[in-house]
Amino acid sequence: MNEFKQAVYHTAINQLKQKEALLAEERKNIIESILEEEKNSAGDKYETSRETMTQDLNSLEKQIKQSKLDLEELYRLQTIKDTPATVQEGALVQLGTEWFLLAVSVGQVKVADKHVFLLSKNSPLGDLLVGRKKLEAIQFRGKTQTIFELL
Repeated sequence: MNEFKQAVYHTAINQLKQKEALLAEERKNIIESILEEEKNSAGDKYETSRETMTQDLNSLEKQIKQSKLDLEELYRLQTIKDTPATVQEGALVQLGTEWFLLAVSVGQVKVADKHVFLLSKNSPLGDLLVGRKKLEAIQFRGKTQTIFELL
């Protein structure tokens, strides 16, 4: 696997692990708040506050679950060592001056002074890129751009 591509995966995985740790800490704080609220409150105000915290906890649980799925997917895609002939899941693509990793939609990472956007193959741009070859041009958002690199 190309060194730059490996660094992108490494950075993205570390970023997701940090996000998971922050979500877990936030989850712990909400649970502690719910337990504390049970000791101190009664009545309608208690019920409203507890319901809000429970909704926040449920939302966090969904985010934690999605983060774990994204991390598993990055680990799976990282095991692909061959350079693909066409753009596919796991491919690192330079489109124009920008870099994209077709993996999971988790935003961007910065590696070696380059910003790399992680996007799903099912995103509008990902869908357009899948199956294309190096030096092939595509139309996206009214602009023609060339695939300069495919790793």
